[in-house]
Amino acid sequence: MRFIKNKNFNEHEIKSKLKKPFKICKIIKYYKQLPSTQTTVKKLAEKNFEEGFIIVAEKQTNGYGRTKKTWSSNVGGLWFSMLLKPLIHPDEVSKLTLVLGIALKRTLKKYKVDSKIKWPNDTFVNGRKIAGILVEMSAKQDRINWIVVGIGININNKLPKKFADVFISLKEVLGKEVDRTEFFAELLAKIEEIYNNFCNTGFEMFVEEYNRNIAYKNENIIIDDGYNNIVSGVNLGIDEDGRLIVNTKIGLQKIISGTLMKT
Repeated sequence: MRFIKNKNFNEHEIKSKLKKPFKICKIIKYYKQLPSTQTTVKKLAEKNFEEGFIIVAEKQTNGYGRTKKTWSSNVGGLWFSMLLKPLIHPDEVSKLTLVLGIALKRTLKKYKVDSKIKWPNDTFVNGRKIAGILVEMSAKQDRINWIVVGIGININNKLPKKFADVFISLKEVLGKEVDRTEFFAELLAKIEEIYNNFCNTGFEMFVEEYNRNIAYKNENIIIDDGYNNIVSGVNLGIDEDGRLIVNTKIGLQKIISGTLMKT
């Protein structure tokens, strides 16, 4: 693992764009290539590094998302993971994934891009995936040891042709290359604001905004909970606990986690 300098995109350029110090990014390290930023930061977490350490890579060779699905992480995208240590109950961590989706939504809005949040952790533009969020943690009973948040965003990277109808990049949406340093700084500012509000006041203040921007609202969906249980019905959005409300043939069901698919 070799730390390198990049005149267009590195931690010094990123931090220079931040208007004030942020607790979520006290230290930023940039690498040309890593197997996975998520794996790297988890190793730092196990060594008791403090909150606010971010690793960003130009390219990942073994990037992954939820359920360990491979994530194509070529040059030109934004691939990073951050170490957090919030004073919240472990049961609240799933809600953190949702509020981070709002931070990404707000950032894209600054670029005049209309995006939707696909519960629980993806961001879609024009019906295609532009970003994904992965939250992993270590906890003991009612105490969090650490949380590692991994975020992957297709910005200027070239996408595999075979997935042209599945994924989209910000460059494709806007028809031009995007300054990743400015985008990253803007996103970090939004995450800092939302993370602080979430830790201080809870999830309730975000529910309405999330439901305004949730993908496939009032449409037929299928949820696979990963345990061979399939729930199908109409997506009614989330409740105050971040659970997805699905109107099924046997009544309302509230789903804690799973993979959502549109029918």
